[in-house]
Amino acid sequence: MIWGAIAADPFLVTLINNESLISLESPAEHVDKADSALLSVYLYRIGEDQYMKNRGPVEGAGGRLRRTPLSLDLSYLITPLLADAADRQIVLGKVMQVLYDRPTLEGPDLVGSLARFGDVLRIIPNPVPLSEIALIWQALGIPYMLCASYVMRVALLQSTEDKALARVVSVDRSYGSRLPASVGGG
Repeated sequence: MIWGAIAADPFLVTLINNESLISLESPAEHVDKADSALLSVYLYRIGEDQYMKNRGPVEGAGGRLRRTPLSLDLSYLITPLLADAADRQIVLGKVMQVLYDRPTLEGPDLVGSLARFGDVLRIIPNPVPLSEIALIWQALGIPYMLCASYVMRVALLQSTEDKALARVVSVDRSYGSRLPASVGGG
């Protein structure tokens, strides 16, 4: 999706002229490379989505129940790695515009198991405090660079555990016996 927007922009395609220049590696892996990527979309944190945690089981194969999918929030750091500061701002602005215009990924945007299960992924700006961003850059071992943080919510990892269900064979509709009128005081 990001490459499509860059390729369609006459100015940006002169800066990033190949999809292979968009990397999923950390910016630190490209600092010293002469043939480095020009845009890093780096997954720096994976966490469980607390809002989806208490969903019930889902239907599995053959009338069995499957555990609730593991709902994940994927935190990405988007960093333009161009030499010119103005170009970095333009590229980051374009990426942010694309993610604002298309805040969900679904259907043909998805591949593999995500496409099979009909998931919808939401892309949300993640206003990380500067102190936390500084810690991320410190962990990467390189100086701070212009970046934006986004969360992709909710990536569902399907469970492989199925549990057999027992058929309902009878129903007991009694809710208790009534007390005689004299016992209840009336």
